[in-house]
Amino acid sequence: MKNKRKHIILIIVLLFTSIAVIYGITSAKYISNSIWNYYLKSKGFYFSSEQLSSGTVVQNADSQWDGGSVNFSINNSLNENVITDYDIGYNASCTITDEAAAYAQCRMNGTASNTQDGILSSLQACRNATGDNVDVSAFNKTNCELGGYDWINQIATKNLYFDVVLTDTNYKINDVVVNVTVTSTSPYSKTLRGDFKLHKADTKGDNVTLSYKNYSNYDRLIVSNPSSNTKCVKITWDASKLIINADSSSYSSSATDTNNYINQIKFNINAKDSLSYIFYSKSFSTTYDVNEFTIEETDGC
Repeated sequence: MKNKRKHIILIIVLLFTSIAVIYGITSAKYISNSIWNYYLKSKGFYFSSEQLSSGTVVQNADSQWDGGSVNFSINNSLNENVITDYDIGYNASCTITDEAAAYAQCRMNGTASNTQDGILSSLQACRNATGDNVDVSAFNKTNCELGGYDWINQIATKNLYFDVVLTDTNYKINDVVVNVTVTSTSPYSKTLRGDFKLHKADTKGDNVTLSYKNYSNYDRLIVSNPSSNTKCVKITWDASKLIINADSSSYSSSATDTNNYINQIKFNINAKDSLSYIFYSKSFSTTYDVNEFTIEETDGC
């Protein structure tokens, strides 16, 4: 009886020891990550994403995937007032993690590789907080400060995407899970991860469609072309409500309103492809949706 009791006590001790070790390792890892993140903040280093996280892997689901490019973005800010003021080097990669990996591969940003290096460049601009109604958007640092205005950091957002490319043309993808990992390579290291669970939707018709997603610091307009032909598209919106954040190389032409804000762009979109554009709301208290935009298939792109 005594031997049996000893065995029971020994099993209980081993069980609690195992739990303590596992909990200790998990706690140590959490504490280590917390200390490192605190160190990065002390250096003014902010590296984040709406679709990726440095903690628990973010789960992004799209049940209406059209088979085209899947967009995500990274930025250099904690919020609109806390922004990194130096360039950040990064490496982005994508990997198919379910059974579809036997029949398809992931490709980053239109390349033939599943990895890509890049730089998230810091941005600064002039801000007029004086109330004198002077347009300072074109001012450089010198003119801005001499005029008594504020030269401030702006959020830099890098739009990235991946494609799922079949290696076996006899295979039909209905569902696929892709892991995206983006690691900053300079001046400090931080890793962001997210899974994208994609379900292939049955496309109806060949018309170009729009969808609009709201995030904490910005919005994203997604343009999808389910047809087998490249199309020229014109998008129009009210620039008194929404401001586009896009390089002129991402569209072929544009138009402006009476205040010289862009309110229309024209661009080509490839067959079975999607594009996205970042927008900022002029009102912090208003949430806009896709109904703010009109779309027209046209020519002249």
